[in-house]
Amino acid sequence: MILTDLLNYIKSKQRVEESALLAHFHLHKSGLAPMMDVLIKHGHIQKTIHQRGDKLPTQVFYRWQATEMIAMTCIV
Repeated sequence: MILTDLLNYIKSKQRVEESALLAHFHLHKSGLAPMMDVLIKHGHIQKTIHQRGDKLPTQVFYRWQATEMIAMTCIV
């Protein structure tokens, strides 16, 4: 199942940029987002959004957390 594959990939890398997930799994951003929302709600994946100003594109990272936590997205 793709959700298990996504979870295992993030778990093995510990921290993965969204663009790497899109390339590795041959997905579009609109297809990845709902799956990642499900994984985030399970409490082991954290989403971090890096807003790097007006001239640079936003970077999104997903990080594995071994202990279960409250689902959250951090914007920095």
